[in-house]
Amino acid sequence: MDGVRVCAPDGAARQVEVNGRRYHSRDGVYTMRPADARMLRAAGGFAPNLAAGTVRGGYRCECGFGSHFKTCGRCGRECAKEQ
Repeated sequence: MDGVRVCAPDGAARQVEVNGRRYHSRDGVYTMRPADARMLRAAGGFAPNLAAGTVRGGYRCECGFGSHFKTCGRCGRECAKEQ
């Protein structure tokens, strides 16, 4: 089944029923038929984010450029570790 992934409006929900079809989830993300996904989105559901959470870390240069490397990719100076 080619499904559409949709998050429930409330992450604590473990099952939803759309058009008489029941979907179960452990993490709040449901894979469902496109028509059912549209109905859940209309009720407040949303598409899951594909990006990872933002984590503060890496290096910051005096010029303001952020990097994962110790040497700045913009100006070439050595960067300081972010806290």
